[in-house]
Amino acid sequence: MIGDMKRFFSYLVISALVIGMMGCGDFLEESSLDEVRPSTVTELEQLLLGEGYLRREQVFFYIELLTDNVQNSFSPNVNHVTLLQQGAPAFTWDPNMFDRMDELHVTGIDTWEKLYSKIKGCNVVLDMLDKVSGSEGSKLNQKGQALALRAFYYFVLVNTFAEPYNKEGLDLNTALGVPLILESAVKDEFPPRASIAKVYGQIESDLLEAAELLDKYGKDNVLYKVTPLFVSTLLSRMYLYMENWEKAAEYASKVIERNPQLRKLSDYVKIEIDEWFGDEIITYDKENGGVYNFDSPELIFGYGIYKNDEIFFQFPDISTYPGSVPVFAVSEKFISQHDNNDLRSHFYYQEYWKMMFPPVRGILRGNKSFSDNSSNPSQGMRVAEAYLNRAEANIHLFMKNGKDENRVSALKDLNYLRAHRFKQPYHDVSIADGQELLDFCLEERRKELAFEEHRWFDLRRCGMPELVHEITFTQGQVQEVRLEKGSNRYVLPIPKKVLDKNPALIQNP
Repeated sequence: MIGDMKRFFSYLVISALVIGMMGCGDFLEESSLDEVRPSTVTELEQLLLGEGYLRREQVFFYIELLTDNVQNSFSPNVNHVTLLQQGAPAFTWDPNMFDRMDELHVTGIDTWEKLYSKIKGCNVVLDMLDKVSGSEGSKLNQKGQALALRAFYYFVLVNTFAEPYNKEGLDLNTALGVPLILESAVKDEFPPRASIAKVYGQIESDLLEAAELLDKYGKDNVLYKVTPLFVSTLLSRMYLYMENWEKAAEYASKVIERNPQLRKLSDYVKIEIDEWFGDEIITYDKENGGVYNFDSPELIFGYGIYKNDEIFFQFPDISTYPGSVPVFAVSEKFISQHDNNDLRSHFYYQEYWKMMFPPVRGILRGNKSFSDNSSNPSQGMRVAEAYLNRAEANIHLFMKNGKDENRVSALKDLNYLRAHRFKQPYHDVSIADGQELLDFCLEERRKELAFEEHRWFDLRRCGMPELVHEITFTQGQVQEVRLEKGSNRYVLPIPKKVLDKNPALIQNP
C-alpha cells in the first residue's frame, strides 16, 4: 500500500511538472486556453493535478511568525541578520508587511496570487467538463475535487484578507471579503471584493455539492487527491469558524466514523537502561512516528513537501552551531506549557544544540514528518483536527444548553486524542466547568495543530487577543512590539502589487 502511494505521488509530481512546463505561469491566460484543450477526462484530470492542486508549495511561509508560537533571538551571524530583516515585517505585524518583505526580495509571500492561480485552474476544469469525453462518473469525480479545492482556497483567502466571520457587531452582508471568480473566461471588468457573507455562501455551496459527488464517485481517491474525508473536515472547520456548533460536530463525526484512527506516539518511544551508569536512555523514533508520514493512519490530505534547501520562516533551519541560536524558533514559553508526559514536545519539533557542555537542546521548528522520504507532506489535514473540532463544538453546545452529554462527549474526544500523544499509562482528565473545559480544549488544539497553519486563524476567531513579541535588531537592545486586542492588523493587508493590477480592490484599514 505504501509503495503504491509513493509511486502515485511520484507520478503526480511528474505529471504536475509536465503540465507546468506546458503552460507554466501563463497556462491559464486566455491565449493559452486556445492552445491547450483537453479532449478526454483523463487529460482534464492531469490538468487539475497540475493547475488546481497544491503540490510542493507552501501557502504561508510566514504565517507562524504572526503567532505566539515563535520567538526571536539575536545572532551576529551575517546570514542570521539577513533573515531577521526579512522576517521582521511579519513578526512585528507591519501594516505593509508584504511590501516590506517584497523590497527585501523575500520569496514565498505570494499567497494571494498563488491561491487565485489555483482557483483559475479549478475553474478551467469545471468549465471544460462538458467538452471532454469519458465516463460520467469520472467527470463528476473531477467536478467534486475541483469544487472542494476552490472552496478550500477561498476559505483560506477570506480568513487571511478579511475580518473574522464571528467578529462581534460585524455586518457580514457589507463587510468586504475577497473577489469571487467562478468562471475561467477572461472578462473586461475588474472583480471587486464580494461580501464575507457571499464568499462563505459560495464556499458552503461548493463543499456541499462536492460532498455529494465525492461520496458517490470519489471514495477511491488517494491521499493526495480530495476525498470525502477532506470535504467533511473542511465543512467541520468552516462551521466551527461560523459558530454553527451543531453542523461543526456533525461533519467532524462523519470524518471520525469513516476513519477514527490516530497515530499512538508512545509506540515509537524506546526506553533502555545504560549498562554502565544505570540511567534511563529515552529515544524517540521520529523517523517512523511522524503524523504526516506516508503511512500515518490519520493523514487525510497532504501538500507542501519538506525540502531543506527551500525552508523559509515557518521552518527556519539556518545552520546553527553550539552557542548560537536561530533567529526565529519555537517559543520556549509555549514548549514549557506542555506536560512532562506529553510526547508532542519531542515528536512535533526539530531540535538544535544550544550548548554542548553541559549538553542542552533547543527547539528549532515544527516538523511532523521526519521521514527521509522526500514525498512526505508538511501540511494538510489530519483526523486529529476532527476530534478537536467536535470537542470544541460540543463544549459550546454544553455551555449553551447545559446538556451534560455534550460535555462528556467533548472530554471523551480530548482524552482519546491525548491518550495517543502521551506516555503510557495515560490518565483521563475530567473537567466540569464549561469555560475551563473550553480553555483546556483550545490549548490542546494549539499544541496538536501547531505549525500546521491553524494558530493565526484560531487567534482571529477567538477574540483576536493581545500579542506581544520581543525582537532584537541590535545586540542587547530588545524591542517590545504589541498587537493590540482586536487590532485591524489581525486582517492582513492586500499586497500593493495586487492592488496595482486590480483598481477595483479596496485595501484593508
